[in-house]
Amino acid sequence: MDREALKRDLTDQFKQSLEVAMDAVARAPDGAWIAASEWQVREVFQKLTAQAFERILQARLNAAKPAAFSPSGPGKTAEQGNTGAGCAHGRG
Repeated sequence: MDREALKRDLTDQFKQSLEVAMDAVARAPDGAWIAASEWQVREVFQKLTAQAFERILQARLNAAKPAAFSPSGPGKTAEQGNTGAGCAHGRG
């Protein structure tokens, strides 16, 4: 995983998100700065957080050995797809 390249990409993404957030506050009318911009700013940074986490995980996955990661946990690759009763949607 090239940490420095990933940091540069994520820093650029942060700067873009910061511009959007600052624009939202700047466009908010006097007397309603918080009410008119708070949720826009939250959404921008929530999206950034999700994208950053995804990119970091993907970089680690790409750098890992082929069998180093299984979404179902260690030693359960043969059972993948057979979720059973413990599945999240409750229909197992």
